[in-house]
Amino acid sequence: MAGNVGIYLGIDLGGTRVKAARFTPDGVREASESAPSEAQGDADAILEAIHSAGSSLAGNADLLGVGLGAAGLLDPEAGRILNSPNIPSLNGFDLKARLQEAFGNVPVHMMNDANAAALGEFHAGAGVDSSSMFLLTLGTGIGGGFVVNGKIWGGAAGVAAEAGHMCIQADGPLCHCGARGCLEACVSGWAFVRDAEEIARNTPASAIARLPSLTPLALARLAEGGDAYARSLWEKAGTMLGTGIANLMNLLNPDCVVLAGGLGKAGSLLLDPARRAWESQAFEEAHKSTAVKMGALGEWAGVRGAIQPFLNP
Repeated sequence: MAGNVGIYLGIDLGGTRVKAARFTPDGVREASESAPSEAQGDADAILEAIHSAGSSLAGNADLLGVGLGAAGLLDPEAGRILNSPNIPSLNGFDLKARLQEAFGNVPVHMMNDANAAALGEFHAGAGVDSSSMFLLTLGTGIGGGFVVNGKIWGGAAGVAAEAGHMCIQADGPLCHCGARGCLEACVSGWAFVRDAEEIARNTPASAIARLPSLTPLALARLAEGGDAYARSLWEKAGTMLGTGIANLMNLLNPDCVVLAGGLGKAGSLLLDPARRAWESQAFEEAHKSTAVKMGALGEWAGVRGAIQPFLNP
């Protein structure tokens, strides 16, 4: 492509993969790729993984800016990740400055990955016709992002919308954050694996115990085949998720709650009990006025949202 064609790069840095995409100046995705994030390596290895993915997409185009969404608690002004359990070597690393240097001193914007995904879905996905939208990312962990009139609502310290760590079961399981009964500790991918391992230990003759790998996808297939233990896991997780959604409906009453992430692929296994829970626990006016939708951009919501600050400062 000619060197005078301007593009933006959107990057989503996770604990397993780094996803990157190139966008036109009006936000249309032209090309994308995914590669290992090297998250367990040192900071320089992770930086190289980001730069390699981005530069191969940029080619000879005029790079206008780089947007990065990363898992963890960020200080966007300082350009550092303060705390990322999945990418610990980047804690305190001067990531923004190093990225600017690597990409030729272009503008770089950093944000939390769930906020990036929320902006992506709001401006180019399931939330396009909304004035307010809450995104829940249902994956290995659970993230949240709240968009009002096109902007992330970050709260007093920029850490609002951490829906994965709202308590939905006061005496519930221990979360990685140190608290008990968080939504993430009851519904996330790692919570599914924990609960499935307990079933496998207690019932060694069960189909779950015979699975070669305990993953949400394998558990969904078992449940679809009628396995009672697997179905009980999805019923419990769906009910907890519905409780969390009811809390969002009653507290914020957004136009819509958008669900993204791999767990959503379970479909009715998760969503049917969730719907029963939010319809019984939220005020009728709240659940009737807040639509619940599946995300439209899939795994590329974060890269699209990461460039949004350049398109709509």
